[in-house]
Amino acid sequence: MTTSPDGRHVETWRAALPFLLTACMLMLLPACNSAQRESPLPQSTRNREGLVDGQVGAMRLLHVYILAPPMDQQKAGDDLGLYLTLVNDSDQPHRLDGASTVHAEQVLYRESPTGPRQRVDVTIPPRQTLSLQQGHDRPHLELVDIHRPLGATPIDVTFRFTTGTLTLRIPVLPLSRGAESPTPGRS
Repeated sequence: MTTSPDGRHVETWRAALPFLLTACMLMLLPACNSAQRESPLPQSTRNREGLVDGQVGAMRLLHVYILAPPMDQQKAGDDLGLYLTLVNDSDQPHRLDGASTVHAEQVLYRESPTGPRQRVDVTIPPRQTLSLQQGHDRPHLELVDIHRPLGATPIDVTFRFTTGTLTLRIPVLPLSRGAESPTPGRS
């Protein structure tokens, strides 16, 4: 045992220090947990195909991705398809009433690949699934007038629903890959 110049035992304090630190951390833990409960973060995950899934409230977004030509063929001003499946797990209809990203001038909705572009305003009926996936004459979202070539770098896109707002980091896939329309399952 070491004695300090004033006659105290230094070893006693050294031995007690881990217990004191643990006690302080345990006192702070409830405050951290209650803050998490009050403002939960939206959930997002990558599925086995490398596409993104997310959820905000009762709305699930499945298999979200963007298709783009190879980097050397992309240019500022291009329009790129944004594809996803929306699942409403509630007994009430919900709306996707907007989407945005800093990487494009705007995000718009199309009923078909050749149909006119419209403001995003899509209703998902209760307990229903709406596919906005790639396919012949299918509705989808579009990034309009991208600001720069995206390459294969994932980008953040924010979706606004009646249930809340969700930002996902979405993969940019080559046009040659495409993707099949997924069958939604429980995430």
